Amino acid sequence: MKKINITTLDHLDQIDQASFNQPKIIYKHSTTCGLCDIIWDIVKESDFELNYLDLLTYRPLSNEIERRYNVQHESPQILIIKDGKCVYNASHRKIKNEEIQKQLDLFD
Repeated sequence: MKKINITTLDHLDQIDQASFNQPKIIYKHSTTCGLCDIIWDIVKESDFELNYLDLLTYRPLSNEIERRYNVQHESPQILIIKDGKCVYNASHRKIKNEEIQKQLDLFD
């Protein structure tokens, strides 16, 4: 797993642009949530490149993600971005590496 921290609006813009070449994954995480820690332990064992957002530190970016991709805020939450749009999202215990891979395979 490769983790790229989302810390600025420019990072979101870069994710949008890069998603026209290949799907991009955003992982939203609350550092004070026990369930987030459990899901993170699962997701970090994957081979995915994750764009990681610390919700507590960068809450305005989380709000922008909700607005930009028209996906209600949850945490933990996975979004797959393709061609600048959210094409898949899952939250809480619905986040599974196998399902993420299945969704990514749709674009191969």
